[in-house]
Amino acid sequence: MDKLLFKRILVAALTLLAIIYVAYLLISANFDMYPTENAVQATVTDRISSDAFIIRDENLIENSAKGVLSYSVANGEAVNADGEIAKVYANAEDALSHTKAESLQKKKESLEYIQKNTISGTMSIDIINNNIKNKLINYLDDINNGNLGKTSSDADTLLSYINQRQLYTGKITDFSSEIASLSEQISTLNSSAGSSIGSIKTPKAGYFTEFCDGYEKTFSYDDIDKLTLDDIKDPKKGSIPDNIAGKVIGNVKWYVACEVNSDQAASLNIWDSAVTVLLSEASSEAIPAEIYRVSQAEKDGNALVILRCDYMNDGILEARHEPIEIGMGTYTGLRVSKRAIHDDFVTKTTYDDNDNPHKEEKKVQGVYVLYGSEVQFKQISILYADEDYVICDPNPEEGVLFNGTTISLYDKVIVKGDDLYDGKVIH
Repeated sequence: MDKLLFKRILVAALTLLAIIYVAYLLISANFDMYPTENAVQATVTDRISSDAFIIRDENLIENSAKGVLSYSVANGEAVNADGEIAKVYANAEDALSHTKAESLQKKKESLEYIQKNTISGTMSIDIINNNIKNKLINYLDDINNGNLGKTSSDADTLLSYINQRQLYTGKITDFSSEIASLSEQISTLNSSAGSSIGSIKTPKAGYFTEFCDGYEKTFSYDDIDKLTLDDIKDPKKGSIPDNIAGKVIGNVKWYVACEVNSDQAASLNIWDSAVTVLLSEASSEAIPAEIYRVSQAEKDGNALVILRCDYMNDGILEARHEPIEIGMGTYTGLRVSKRAIHDDFVTKTTYDDNDNPHKEEKKVQGVYVLYGSEVQFKQISILYADEDYVICDPNPEEGVLFNGTTISLYDKVIVKGDDLYDGKVIH
């Protein structure tokens, strides 16, 4: 090839590359003037944050006996009226011996039950494996949800299922020697320790807990309708008498009382009664609740909100003054930045009986979407609005949209730019 021809081709190629590069820079610079964000699916919950007081039907249990208590029921356990919640012993050694003997008795009874039912063939390996899996899940859930009072029971039950599997698969022949050893230990403990000198009973049925915090008589459960905003602003904490052995929550329904501002009160007033309550320090799961009362002394002033719940666990039994989140609704749709929202006109074409077209135009709220190099204006239907973004309905009901057209998943929504209008072509 002639050297001169080669140079001409090389120069032409380099020139073409330079032109393409400059064009790329110009186009990129132009498109950078109109940055976009994809419309992506998102789910949010409308929440109100506050500090709350928990009000329950709490009944203190007095201990008139002299001695050391050994509790017969666990925290969070249901008890019947006139049911025993503790035995009284003359000293700590006797109480500890009997507590340990009762624990060993439960282990013995568990092994006897396992041996009887596994050997008799009333269990299958599939049932046993499922029991192990489900109880392990329950154990982890209780840890995650703060139900620590249940973890000990979960662990005991899980151990029982594992022992059952060992026996079923033949890795263990029987538990006769373990049962005999436990019987001997129980007999030794019971014979060496003194008998109980009394017992503590609850006059009322409900959920038992040893935990008392001094607020048991601060809020009247029966006078919940008379509670005011001032009552929860500076509640008086009482002292716990030395003769209190615990308390029983007599009613499964309990209340959450908190302060909200006027805008939040207005939202709760028009909301359906069903909400959720998240007590982050007491439980990691949202609790179903209903709006019981919204009390506002002045139209533009803060309000007292009372929510009613009927779900109970160990963490809630001990909760009192808690940071809360009230969940009023969950919304799923397309997330769009508030900066992208504009007002512009959209057109709708209708046809008369003779198929003659008639165009109507209306100014609506929407966003500009980039399709290739063309800008199109799309109306939006907002489900939820935050400070920085909105959640838009991708499939609004008929009649919500003027011309039936809105944004779609992954649309490139223009979030910034001047002189935007429907049909504009970006060169």
